[in-house]
Amino acid sequence: MQMESGSAPAYQTAMKELADTAKAEGPEGLTAAVDALAPLLPGLGGDFAMTAVLAGALVEWGGSPMGLVGVLPRRAAEAMMLNAAVPELWDSATGGKPLPEPESASTSELVHELTRRPWWRRGVDSTRRESLTRIAMSWFDMDDWLRALNTVMVDERFRTAVSDKTKAELREHAAAVADRSEEATWIAALAAVLDNEPLVVIDPHARRGYALTMSGIGDNGQLLILLADRLIGDPAHGLVAGDPPTRRWVEAATCGSPYLGPDTPAMTAFHLLDGHGTPISADGVPADIEPLDGTRVLVLHPLKREYIMTAGRMFEHMTPALHLDGVLQRAETESWLTRLAPSTASDN
Repeated sequence: MQMESGSAPAYQTAMKELADTAKAEGPEGLTAAVDALAPLLPGLGGDFAMTAVLAGALVEWGGSPMGLVGVLPRRAAEAMMLNAAVPELWDSATGGKPLPEPESASTSELVHELTRRPWWRRGVDSTRRESLTRIAMSWFDMDDWLRALNTVMVDERFRTAVSDKTKAELREHAAAVADRSEEATWIAALAAVLDNEPLVVIDPHARRGYALTMSGIGDNGQLLILLADRLIGDPAHGLVAGDPPTRRWVEAATCGSPYLGPDTPAMTAFHLLDGHGTPISADGVPADIEPLDGTRVLVLHPLKREYIMTAGRMFEHMTPALHLDGVLQRAETESWLTRLAPSTASDN
């Protein structure tokens, strides 16, 4: 009702009252509040996009994000798509006038500028004005939608419930606005996170292979730390010889503070290639690993040079998992070795 009245102060008061009541009722109340807000989100914009931020806060306080699965990713993708259209529309309408910063103008001013030119006014009916208003709103409210989505996308249940098609749209639209939104950069990274993803690791020197499953790993630096923790051990038990990572590095990659700092960084234990012979950068993400015969494959080689990492993971509140499912049977390992690129299966 407060949103229908158009009163920003009354809306803010109502949102605060909702938040206070939900927090007092605990997780069930927080989840109920998220579920109540979710159906409102598709039609909101401008100042009222803060409703999405509130929904994200309710999740941070202990509410379930699952009621937002069907609405928030699509609304955030739409906000990025519309935001990407603003510069071209503005340039066409103003003849190259500098586009105002989102903090220094209002939606009404932007719409007025977009529609006041004579050649625009002739074709601007109420429907067209409504569309332009929604586009203009995106110039100011996009990061509100993205901030809320970033909050809930760290939850594996939420990520796995979002369709691959929607994730691809999020990555596409995020790329178009990443130059002016750090939130969009994080969205693109979260939409690329793999969950319940099989991974085969081959040690060509020992002619051993390992089957693993990974979820919630934000970057390859984090993957390198976790791989070393899972695979390095007693070769007599089928593991990889070497020095295991320190507990501090593993904690930084999992549940502790991710920040290691320049004086006590983590260091890589392996030089990794994919099954096609392409080096795997610690700065990349697991989704960059090109599948071989439908499976992501990593091949271990001795380090050529040390690579240091000052952070253990990209997303502090995203829980990673890397399970060692087992050591491959010799025949299966040999089968993978025959499929690797020649330079990959040898020490290069």
